[in-house]
Amino acid sequence: MPPSLTQQIYSSDVLASIAFVAILALLRFIVARALRRRDDLPQHVVRRWSANARNALLLIGLIGLVMIWAPQLRTFALSLTAFAVAMVVAMKELILCLSGSALRTLTRAFSVGDCIELGGIRGEVLDHNLIATRLQEMERREGSLILTGRHVIVPHSLLFGAPLRVEPAGPGKAWHTIVLTFEPQGNLFAARGEIRDSAVSALASIEATARSGSHSAAGPASGREDVEVALGTSDIGKYRIEIRFPIRAELARSAEQAVVCAIGTLVHSLRENG
Repeated sequence: MPPSLTQQIYSSDVLASIAFVAILALLRFIVARALRRRDDLPQHVVRRWSANARNALLLIGLIGLVMIWAPQLRTFALSLTAFAVAMVVAMKELILCLSGSALRTLTRAFSVGDCIELGGIRGEVLDHNLIATRLQEMERREGSLILTGRHVIVPHSLLFGAPLRVEPAGPGKAWHTIVLTFEPQGNLFAARGEIRDSAVSALASIEATARSGSHSAAGPASGREDVEVALGTSDIGKYRIEIRFPIRAELARSAEQAVVCAIGTLVHSLRENG
């Protein structure tokens, strides 16, 4: 089988390189021999000219070899560039994750124990590494700390494409929000203090139960200053009660149920009493 065109070109380049190197070696030998025969020159001049001749021949050899192999070097450079581009495209997400991890570290965006929302996913940060963050997922309802029981792995690449929200938190607690809507019967605005007292009492009962049930769950009961109650009306004219209080995520569900029952019972009692 006759050799291909590529093989012929490669063979010709190899032969040309060998011939070129042989010519340079012959020139080096001739120059060195001529310098050794010059008895009228000092020894340091002979060494200087010999070094200059050697360096000049090396430079000529390097330039000549590059010119001989220029087509192959160009093909190799294009292949290397294509490979580099392919690697960047293939590892785009990994590079973004590593960059997002650096961004999180430099800005101190969040740490373990914080409640965050990223890419539409809310949860408590359980762990994070160079690639992703592991969350204890919470309900997607605005202001809710109720845990779903699922763990979610969130890649750090989302830090470059979605806003990060970090919930304000106290020592081991974050703020939980409940919104209740009632029919416009009676005057609930006049009962704001009673509504707040009911919420405080319900929260104190839940935290007391948690403290008695587990020593590790101990913590101060919510005081009046920890509970925020806002009254308003909805778009269709109904009463709207918003209660906001700090609580640990594992107590959010039971605390919400206790507050809802307490306020619902209070509103029902106020309406029965006219």
